[in-house]
Amino acid sequence: MYIKEVNNSNQDLIILVHELDEFFNDLWGLSANNYQNFHKLSKMAYLVVCYEGKNPVGCGCFKVIDKQTIEIKRMYVREEYRRLGIAHMIINHLEKEALQRGYIISTLQTRKDMKDSISFYKKMGYYLVENYGVFVNDELCVCMKKELS
Repeated sequence: MYIKEVNNSNQDLIILVHELDEFFNDLWGLSANNYQNFHKLSKMAYLVVCYEGKNPVGCGCFKVIDKQTIEIKRMYVREEYRRLGIAHMIINHLEKEALQRGYIISTLQTRKDMKDSISFYKKMGYYLVENYGVFVNDELCVCMKKELS
């Protein structure tokens, strides 16, 4: 397995993000569309795809929030590759890149019903915080934060 930085027009990334969107649509129906503007690849500062050989198996990105803070976005691992440490590899890679660029805080948002995701992020050192930004009054979401070091 290896991780490769890509741009927002990378076809492997686009396919993986489409699969992620389909996953959300299957879970939540039309309400998933309410979040599309927050996840546009064109707004991401750093984007990666994880490969097994030539096969894309996962992805992740971050966007810049302010001079200190990034927000993790578009974390996805194909179902048949889950629980193999790939998400761990991706998020560690994103955090390392953020630190190298001078960011010291990583944030993210997910849905309250994504118990596995919340558990994963807690294992990675993230903790629940009050909802921020556009998610302040969103009863479906939770926000998390981690100080990078």
